[in-house]
Amino acid sequence: MTLETIAIPKSIKANPLTPREIDLIDQVNDRIEAFMLGDSAVIETFVPCDFQWLAQCLDWIDQQHFSAGQRFCELGSGFGVAAMLAALRGKTAVGIEIESALVDQSNRLAKDLGIAARFYCGTFVPSAMAGSLALSREVDHIATGGDDVYDATGIAFNAFDLFFAFPWPGEHEFYETLVDSAATPGAMLLTYNERAGMKLFRKTY
Repeated sequence: MTLETIAIPKSIKANPLTPREIDLIDQVNDRIEAFMLGDSAVIETFVPCDFQWLAQCLDWIDQQHFSAGQRFCELGSGFGVAAMLAALRGKTAVGIEIESALVDQSNRLAKDLGIAARFYCGTFVPSAMAGSLALSREVDHIATGGDDVYDATGIAFNAFDLFFAFPWPGEHEFYETLVDSAATPGAMLLTYNERAGMKLFRKTY
């Protein structure tokens, strides 16, 4: 594997958020609560992450000039907060989500807040990688197959500079292997784990 780990300092959790970031997080928390209380068809794979820490990590990555470019992709985007936070930082940001109800929520929130992030329904695994031996390990919550959603985004998987994902337990290796196998050298992967926190990786070659 060609991913190197970059340590994220715990001190960034004291960094302030911008007013727009605070407003986005407040708005999305209200909408998530309403969605989870009002939706009769519960989406068991949807769990919100620590949005404040996510914003602080994206800010720190920019401050360190780690990212090779400005294209951002949220893998399994849920309500799309990561992509919207990235868009607030001037990045070309998209989110890919298999649950159409969450895609609708994301696009509606981005439109209401005037944030230029875009969201697409489908699997984030590129069609060319779906049958790869490197990705053959069974994962319960990740869909593969079907049309390649990257055609709709207009941006190939290997053209993104920074990815974000919130893997379920046991799925971190899948995301790391995906980026290691299909992303361009220099691309980065930021992941969230409720116990281990945020982790940052960079593909070296």
